[in-house]
Amino acid sequence: MLTLLKRYWMLAALVFAAVLMVIFAAVIPRKPAAGIDHALYPAIEKFGGIAERHDTVDVPDPNKHYKVIFDVVSDSDDPRTINPGLMRVARAVNVFAEAGVPLENLDFVAIIHGDATRSVVNSDVYNKWFGFDNPNVPLVSALTQAGVHVRVCGQVLNHWKIADDQVNDEIDITPSALSTLAIYGNEGYAYERL
Repeated sequence: MLTLLKRYWMLAALVFAAVLMVIFAAVIPRKPAAGIDHALYPAIEKFGGIAERHDTVDVPDPNKHYKVIFDVVSDSDDPRTINPGLMRVARAVNVFAEAGVPLENLDFVAIIHGDATRSVVNSDVYNKWFGFDNPNVPLVSALTQAGVHVRVCGQVLNHWKIADDQVNDEIDITPSALSTLAIYGNEGYAYERL
């Protein structure tokens, strides 16, 4: 009898603890949603919005030429969202443009591989996989229009069994992300892993 009573008290305590957790979750203030009020899009509209800042150091020099290789390897868990790494490439373009750097002074390359690979397929393939168009296609188009060279690792395409004709037409295929990173590194490009 004592053991049965003990079990009921333990169960009641667990239920009470669960109810308290729900109540606390409802009343504890939450961090505001990420985003920028009044975002600026000086070079790439709709993507990579930036905040206007005038109190900063390390501001890009409009008279210099910048070379960066972006190693885009991460992706969102939700296939409906845009690849966060590609969005950061757009933000980089917008930061430099806001500082007055002309787009022709930006030599930016994004090499996509790893978990980010699903970002590269065309909308027909993406629609077969997830039931809707690839949300990254408009972003890739905006990046290429801004002069960013978007590439995908050929090795990862083979690993994921993605045929070359299933890749977004605005993305170039390289033999390997490893070789692409080495080539651009040897040419003095700054490296950014996203």
